Amino acid sequence: MNLIGNTPKTQEKPTDVTTEKYLVFQVGNETYGVPLLQVQEIRNYTPATRVPNAPDYVLGVINLRGNIIAVIDARTRFGLPPLPNEETTVIVVAQVDGKTFGLRLDSVSDVVDIPVDQIQPTPPIASEATQRFLSGVVQVGERVVILLNLREIFDLEALQQLTAA
Repeated sequence: MNLIGNTPKTQEKPTDVTTEKYLVFQVGNETYGVPLLQVQEIRNYTPATRVPNAPDYVLGVINLRGNIIAVIDARTRFGLPPLPNEETTVIVVAQVDGKTFGLRLDSVSDVVDIPVDQIQPTPPIASEATQRFLSGVVQVGERVVILLNLREIFDLEALQQLTAA
């Protein structure tokens, strides 16, 4: 009787795995992901208005339906050379700690369900400064997706000063 009682539990276990949806995108040759719950919208790239004395990774600010938000260039933030605006260039509007920011990306590919138990810690291959941008890595099909920590990428203190009226 115990063997029969245990069988349904082992069959149910795969459906009990917690998954989270991630927006997957490209910056340079790498594939990254951010929690979909933090993404407000994806928009075509529109040039930002430069802000004097802003960090080099800040493209400037844009008007998003009456709200001024700072836009960061992911390539510059990750130490890659900037690219000209292309058809695939987008701004992902994300919310972090109740604040809204834009992140310019090379392109967005898809939304994937990632089993939380498959997320691995980031290997110590990057500098400590870069390591803080990462929250984990996960294998999705044939690709390795680097999961980003948006709170660290958007330097909240510096960006709040840019958008404060």
